Amino acid sequence: MARTSAARASAAPAAAAPAPRLAVVARPEPGRSSVPFAALCTLIVVLALAAVLVLNIQMSDQSYQITRLQSQSQKLSEKGQSLSAQNDRLGTPQELEKRARELGMVPVTEPSYIDLSTGTVIGQEDRGEEGATDAKTSSELVPATVPQAEIYDEAPEYHGMGNEGA
Repeated sequence: MARTSAARASAAPAAAAPAPRLAVVARPEPGRSSVPFAALCTLIVVLALAAVLVLNIQMSDQSYQITRLQSQSQKLSEKGQSLSAQNDRLGTPQELEKRARELGMVPVTEPSYIDLSTGTVIGQEDRGEEGATDAKTSSELVPATVPQAEIYDEAPEYHGMGNEGA
């Protein structure tokens, strides 16, 4: 019985405690809807995916363009090497002599010189006829007409590039 009396003793002081006073509180404002926030988040995700898609397409296009330009560069490099080899081959003395003979040129046996003070040709003259050459002295040669040099007394006026000032 001691147990029941102890339970009654503890219940009595609780009943004697004053009851809390209740007060009227203002009605809480209704919570904002989460739909605009969800729409904003969805819009951000969609824009991010669209940006990734656009960047991916641009990178793919750039990759194709780089591949095409590398191929074009390789072809041009090969063509340049081919032309360089052809130039080296055609620039040999044997090829030059062959092309000159095809054009009707003959090798010079003795060179001729032009005297610039008198305008006359000194030496032997080649006619270019299959090795037929006539040796002429300087008195037999027709003097070449050499135009007089033009000497300017005044330097031409310099206009510059226009950014020197007045």
